[in-house]
Amino acid sequence: MRPPATLSGSRPRGSSLPPSNSRPSNPRPSRLGLLRLGALWLALAAPTAGDIGSCGRAREDLDAGKFFAEKSAIDCANCIQCNIATSVCDAACDPAETASAFADGCYPLVHDGEVCLAALSHASCDDYQSYMAELGATAPTECNFCPPERRPTSEGP
Repeated sequence: MRPPATLSGSRPRGSSLPPSNSRPSNPRPSRLGLLRLGALWLALAAPTAGDIGSCGRAREDLDAGKFFAEKSAIDCANCIQCNIATSVCDAACDPAETASAFADGCYPLVHDGEVCLAALSHASCDDYQSYMAELGATAPTECNFCPPERRPTSEGP
């Protein structure tokens, strides 16, 4: 005579009930399964290392002439709109005063310039007062892509 089955999921002979560990034949995915699938998709669809901040675009250096021309146009428009009268605003509104190159050792990307120009476009008049000040002018952090303390120097350590 055989001993009764004791393994999980086994059932006695003649029983019409399915084993306790059998899965129901439900064709709909479970919530946990959907969550796992979503997490897997997010992990695989995430940007690769090095693409962070570039929105999946190839690395492209920012054209200094185009950037400074657009920045000057935004600065000048805000000086007029906010009624700011400084020599910095006068320079922003004079095409002959537009910078044409970045500082030595500064190589921003197109995305850096786009973020800076967007920040300037959305700045308040109070912010622009500080950006166009005669002394102690500030800049939005989005436009500080080449801070002086981080630029490489030709001097040794």
